[in-house]
Amino acid sequence: MKLGRTKSLTVEVASSDRGCEPPEPLTQPGGADGALIRQKSAASSSRIVRFLNALSLALSCAMLMLVMFGLWQAREDAWKASEVASSNLVTALSRNVGNNVRLVDQAVIATSIGLELPGLWKYPEDVRNLVLFNKARWSPYLSRVFVTNERGRIIALSDGARGVGVDLSGRSYFRLLRSSGSRKPLLSSVVISRIGREPSLILARRIATSDGRFAGIVAGEMPLRLIRPTLDDVVIGSRSAINLFNLDGTILLRNPALKPGAAGNIGGAPTFERMKREMTGVFVGRSAVDNEQRLYVFARPAGLPLLLDVATSTSEILAPWWKRSLPVILTTLALCAGIIVLASLFQRELLRREKLEAELAELASTDGLTGLLNRRSFDAGLARELRRAERTKQPLSLAIIDADHFKAFNDTYGHVAGDKTLQSIADAMREVYRRPADQIARIGGEEFAVLMPDTPQNGALARAEALRYAVAGLGIAHSGNSEGVVTVSVGVTSMMENDADPTVIMRLADQALYEAKGRGRNCVSSFHGET
Repeated sequence: MKLGRTKSLTVEVASSDRGCEPPEPLTQPGGADGALIRQKSAASSSRIVRFLNALSLALSCAMLMLVMFGLWQAREDAWKASEVASSNLVTALSRNVGNNVRLVDQAVIATSIGLELPGLWKYPEDVRNLVLFNKARWSPYLSRVFVTNERGRIIALSDGARGVGVDLSGRSYFRLLRSSGSRKPLLSSVVISRIGREPSLILARRIATSDGRFAGIVAGEMPLRLIRPTLDDVVIGSRSAINLFNLDGTILLRNPALKPGAAGNIGGAPTFERMKREMTGVFVGRSAVDNEQRLYVFARPAGLPLLLDVATSTSEILAPWWKRSLPVILTTLALCAGIIVLASLFQRELLRREKLEAELAELASTDGLTGLLNRRSFDAGLARELRRAERTKQPLSLAIIDADHFKAFNDTYGHVAGDKTLQSIADAMREVYRRPADQIARIGGEEFAVLMPDTPQNGALARAEALRYAVAGLGIAHSGNSEGVVTVSVGVTSMMENDADPTVIMRLADQALYEAKGRGRNCVSSFHGET
């Protein structure tokens, strides 16, 4: 309402004798705009900090996942490349071994055919040897070809007569061919040659008469020293190996050579039994020789009773990958840590700035002496609450409080004591006006105001009486006051219906305050009007 529209005014005065009994204690929790500012600032900072934490964690995880995926692909590529290289090497070595053994077999076959020549044994020895052994130099694995009779004695030899007459009847390959009747070639296990006196493999075929009776054998002798370069010329890692086995698990040749005391036969070992069963393939297993984990690529050369494998140490396969990957992993972890640290530093700076801004905002909105709202914040709150009260049709009350004869107090006791007294009055107001919606402000030197949303005038009067009693109860000596202690006068008014003008409600509260002072101070006056 506007004062110009007031037909009659009624002023109620609460003197110093009114309401001297202590009010009922107010137990509702209090609040202030400063706390609200801090809460809003903290909430905003908390949201930003959570976002930064989530963002830094997401970036770090994404970077780690991308790098780890790339490294895993590189690992798979390294493994596949090793597998392909080993497969190619096994294929090449198997072909080499198979071809050279076939050349030995062809030399043996050529000798067998030569033996069928009529009247061969009537030829001079040099002519006979030329007929029998003209292909004995075809294979680099072959040292000599020899022929035995049915009793196992050597009757012809490609490198001269030095071994003629040597008895081989006790050799297992001779006995097998004599008893089997097979015309297929037979590859022996490693034997010590009775001619060359060195470890050798013997590839032999059965000789039969026209009626099928056993007539002896033709054999090619392959010293291991002639086969060894096939494996030894291949450069491999120090923890890898190339092996040539026969089918009982005997290691015929190995690159690198077996160490003294190492097992020379691994028959029954899981790795060998798998190779023997599958004949060709790829798998990872532990060596029965040195327990090293290796990638095994194996094959059976040219269908011979042999097994050839290339066993590459898994540590050697992955060593180059680790060498390249470790710096990448460490760098990535450092970058992720850097992101997290930078995010943490940024968060710390953000929180510091938010705190500083909140403090500045609080300083701008609060009174430096009492910590209450200042006049600027109070005016903004008053306008806001008036609009809300008009919209919601809820009551809104205003109290203006003035310390009685405060200039005289300052003159008598000094400004330091005056400041402490104002702080004590502010503390008393906080105790009385403790609702979250209450807004307490210092609007002048010794003048205070309280805005009470959703509070009718009778409730505002009761709380004003509680404040008057609380301040007097502080017992702060004031010789210039008739009560002998510091007291306050309070003017109370409520918002008139359909009138949300801040100047009107302030003017009405001021009039009620002046009326309280005119009635002797230390009292509460209320103002209400009729339109």
